[in-house]
Amino acid sequence: MLQSIPPAFAARKSKILSDLSVPDAEYTDLSPKGSVDEGIRDLIRDINGLDGLVTTSSCAGRASVFVEGSKKSKSKTATLDKQDDDAVKQAEDAVQKFAVSGGKGEGRWLFVSHDPVNPETLADPERRPASYHALFGLEPGDGIPRTTASESENGVRLVRFHYDPMILHVMAATLHHAHPVLTAASNAGFRESGLQSLRCLEMIPENSSQASSTDSSTPSPIVAVRSSGLSLESIIGYCEETSDGAEPVIRSLVTEEYLKMLVALANERFVVNKSRVERFRTKLLELYAAASSPTANTKPKKPPGWEDPQVRREKKRAEGLRRKAEAARQKASMDSDEAEVDINLGF
Repeated sequence: MLQSIPPAFAARKSKILSDLSVPDAEYTDLSPKGSVDEGIRDLIRDINGLDGLVTTSSCAGRASVFVEGSKKSKSKTATLDKQDDDAVKQAEDAVQKFAVSGGKGEGRWLFVSHDPVNPETLADPERRPASYHALFGLEPGDGIPRTTASESENGVRLVRFHYDPMILHVMAATLHHAHPVLTAASNAGFRESGLQSLRCLEMIPENSSQASSTDSSTPSPIVAVRSSGLSLESIIGYCEETSDGAEPVIRSLVTEEYLKMLVALANERFVVNKSRVERFRTKLLELYAAASSPTANTKPKKPPGWEDPQVRREKKRAEGLRRKAEAARQKASMDSDEAEVDINLGF
């Protein structure tokens, strides 16, 4: 049977569920998509319906094309006159605005899909791209990067194609509640899963003011469900600066056939990832039901005829002694009969 739930965890879970209960039209989060992925909504619902567990972040798995941000923006900001507060603030605001719009560091997403990539499935025929280059916002190139002196000094901004499998963070009330999550994740193929932080293992002195389970600073175990085995990354382009200072051209370094191959690989991994997610969901619910059962900690019933090992050893020893005594008695009887025969025969 699972341990009782600390009030601090219950308060955290209530706050998270309250945020998730916002209608889809109004809900937003810090991810590029801004909402819970459709592919794992059932999983999120089932986990959040279990006592002692709540999800804190998730991604169902995605294919994406990402362009790195400028590597010289920070150095430029650092060289500004520290006394010119307005100039520093404007430069920092520009960098921060670029980072938020990009969704990751100082780069930006050219393409993101949480489903298998197929341009033909776009609802509007007019929006269907003629090629994967067009879908990813790439200008065809000859495979040779052209760089300026400035780019050579500060580094080339690369464009990367990624496939990332599901990643899920689950907050647990106690380590006992976290155990079924880790077991289910490992069994489903998410081999790199583990505790996000070991602070939950720290012992709090009983006479400490932090010993109260209602203290909001009491850490809760967070399990990261993840796998690197399905991940895929490939450099497919770079940013080509223009001589007139206009927006750089996102130039491809690969062929259309190469992009088609990457998409095919990603689509295969979408299928494997979906299967693993379903196995994780099924196993977690199974383990959690078993751990939450009132009879979870009771000893299993002994099968008919079961004997305690010690009793069985003593029984076997006694039987051995009886057999030995019976063999000795039979031998003595045979010796006596042979002696009688000898006497009768006159020997």
